[in-house]
Amino acid sequence: MHEWKAYFEELLNAKTNINPNTQAIPPAPEDLPINQGPITINEVEQAANQLKDGKSPGIDHSITPEVLKYGGRWIMNQLCNISNEIYNNQQTPKQFNTNIIIPIPKKATKRLQRTTEALVL
Repeated sequence: MHEWKAYFEELLNAKTNINPNTQAIPPAPEDLPINQGPITINEVEQAANQLKDGKSPGIDHSITPEVLKYGGRWIMNQLCNISNEIYNNQQTPKQFNTNIIIPIPKKATKRLQRTTEALVL
């Protein structure tokens, strides 16, 4: 189990090599209009409606896309409040950064990490 943990830590925390000859993207010719006000319930509803039904819940094992999409006004208010709290404090809850990683072998060799995909919950 330690080998899998080390493998996925290395894979997910890989350092990127930036080519020194890479040119920076030039700035936009004008500032784009960005709404910097609080997140509205309308915006939360739009985002929730874009979720695909039938997807697995997160690490909490209970909140499916359907709960978010069809949970009603109370759920939308809670999501809006949480989103604004995160936006205003610029800090996400620790639970948002926690995942369960399950190795799924692609081939018959179950011990080779390079032939394994990760299912992230």
